[in-house]
Amino acid sequence: MIGFETIGNATVTVFDDKPMLSTDPWIFGNPYFGSWGHSYKITKAQLDNIKNSKYFFLSHGHPDHIDPDSFELFNDKILLIADHYGDRIFNDLSKKYKCIKLKSNSWFEISKNVRIKSFADWNQDSTILIEILKKDIILNLNDAKARGWSRTIKNLVKNYDNRFLLKLVNGADVDMLNIYNHHNDFINPRMAKNNIGNMYFESMQNWNCNFALPFSCFHKYIRKDTLKMNEFITPLKDHFEGFNSSIGELLPAFIKWDSEKNDYEKISPEENFYEIKDPEYFGDNWSDELDKSDEAVISNYFNKFEHVKKKFGFLSFVIGKKEFNLKLSDEKAGIKFETPRNSLIFAIKNNIFDDILIGNFMKTQIINANSLNPDFSPYVSKYGDNGNARSLKEIDEYFDYYKINSADYWLDFLKIKSESIIRKSLKDYKYLYKFAKYIKRKARI
Repeated sequence: MIGFETIGNATVTVFDDKPMLSTDPWIFGNPYFGSWGHSYKITKAQLDNIKNSKYFFLSHGHPDHIDPDSFELFNDKILLIADHYGDRIFNDLSKKYKCIKLKSNSWFEISKNVRIKSFADWNQDSTILIEILKKDIILNLNDAKARGWSRTIKNLVKNYDNRFLLKLVNGADVDMLNIYNHHNDFINPRMAKNNIGNMYFESMQNWNCNFALPFSCFHKYIRKDTLKMNEFITPLKDHFEGFNSSIGELLPAFIKWDSEKNDYEKISPEENFYEIKDPEYFGDNWSDELDKSDEAVISNYFNKFEHVKKKFGFLSFVIGKKEFNLKLSDEKAGIKFETPRNSLIFAIKNNIFDDILIGNFMKTQIINANSLNPDFSPYVSKYGDNGNARSLKEIDEYFDYYKINSADYWLDFLKIKSESIIRKSLKDYKYLYKFAKYIKRKARI
């Protein structure tokens, strides 16, 4: 068969008579300190195809895409990694595995009938285009927004007969959820119930695709202190509600597509049911407290982020029964984190702070500020942990790299900037609401 199949969370396996390429193989582990499990089982046939693939494409560093417990799959494989500033993933994995760094917007031949293009964006994520038989194209955005490459990708995609969009689309559970405001009230995520299908329709329009599949959103919470977050997960059946089929088809999430026959068969994996685990099973005891060396680790880590210090005056850490306050500047805004010691210190020491945020067992309270974005999360997790850019000088160098190495950097930057300005103005000028939605729809990246 020449074609592809989808399975798991964000894995697409591409065939040219035999398995040639699989993407983001999260197979065995429970990412985010045990918080996540697979929504559906990976069937034996699909697992064998993943194991037999010659290449693995790894899109970004989140553990539901690069799962440390699945690294045994990498033996005797060739890992394909985007050309990011800092090259953290490439440098770490190439110490043990055979890795190839893909130059953005350059074709790489997988086999006689399959080739790919990778696009590294400034959020330390990457998009991949997979061409099959020169007529089918898979746009695998996974969790990315292709910042710096939107127009280039759209112009490429529109030239193919069958154009498949694989992209994270969800009602609420897409990132950090356990967030509280200044008054310590839980910020309830806005659920897009009965309208998920329309998100697919708009995304297909935007990216010039005529097919889409639910993708990169198949997890459930299995840690006892995160179970409440399961109410924000979008059931698979809800993805199809409100879909407009006038420009194409929303396919089942798990399929095997035959590019020679222009047809597919549905794969029906079993739903996963997990034994709920206590946080102690993963090394987290909520009664543990920080010692002086832990406080030094936290201070040394966060004091390196100069942009964060310009925007936030303090960070507070409630660990066990004690609170550790870290003063950053004289700004009034601050953030309070309430979490177990073990995962916090592990995340900081290993430069994976995003993992503890997305695990959603840590309670995060935002004080005198609106959000963790854009001034905290990306500067700590994306540019800092993954890009190794923390000082203002390093941040300038970081973005200079993407300005030079992204064909549509300024186009996408200005779209995002204009949208954020409009959102801010909505508080005082509510009549701009419809206009902002129009801009967002046209400028979605």
